[in-house]
Amino acid sequence: MVADEGGPGFRGIGSLLEFATKVLAPAGMLTAVLYYFGYRRAEALYGYFGLDLGSVGLTTTDYLVRSAGPLFVPLAVVLVTGVVVLILHHLLALLLDRLDLRGRRVACGVLAGLAFVSLAIGAIGLQRRAEMLAGPLFSPVALAAGALLLDYAAESSRIRAALPGRVAAVVDSNANLRRGLIAGLLLVAAFWATAGVAQSRGLAEAQKIEVSLLVEPKATVYSRQRLQISAPGVRMVRLSGAKESAYAFRYDGLRLLAHSRGRWFLLPVGWTRTNGASVVLLPESGDIRVDLAP
Repeated sequence: MVADEGGPGFRGIGSLLEFATKVLAPAGMLTAVLYYFGYRRAEALYGYFGLDLGSVGLTTTDYLVRSAGPLFVPLAVVLVTGVVVLILHHLLALLLDRLDLRGRRVACGVLAGLAFVSLAIGAIGLQRRAEMLAGPLFSPVALAAGALLLDYAAESSRIRAALPGRVAAVVDSNANLRRGLIAGLLLVAAFWATAGVAQSRGLAEAQKIEVSLLVEPKATVYSRQRLQISAPGVRMVRLSGAKESAYAFRYDGLRLLAHSRGRWFLLPVGWTRTNGASVVLLPESGDIRVDLAP
């Protein structure tokens, strides 16, 4: 018999979806993921240029707003994956309902075995060995998939009476503990995956800035006093008629990296990660003016 909306197949996946929703869907959880994504992305981005986030001084709103766009694609992938998983569930439920008791036990055992293999892959990935081979998402996805698959196998076995009486009693008695442990694994996997994607995005953005410094927005600095700016590509011009002008010096060859809390973070146009040039940090004051141009 095909599993319908009232059948065991629907109740099994419904229980699993309800559990995953309670763990991952609350607004507080989503806000925490967005904040963590923004924080790790900014940490990787500015760390590439030798800055720590304490010196940049970004706010919580900065982290949340700047993470919304980059997270759109991963969230869309998760939703599409959920649709695919739901389709696979109905196909698997159809198969399980057509098997005899022995076949259902074998199938559920295979699912449990796959779950433990997936959990093992995630555990190995904690040592960051798998990440170098398969990317930052491989291990946390394996950990989350193993946790959900283990609960799915347990629920399928319970609903379809595919477990011996004593084993079924043990599974039922430990249901709350199992769900708590799986919830913890899902949270670890969520933040782990978020950190990996955010760090990759931050590094990619930093490298993009490095190779496109020539076309980044120009920052021209005017100063009353001579500034000790000595960096590749930066040129100082002593302004004529300095007595009549508010500023005596102009510095060209700088690019805007960030502006936060009354401070300008500028990159020399000749900056590379390997040439030892540093970020120019200038405070907003009456002695300094920074003009921006495309």
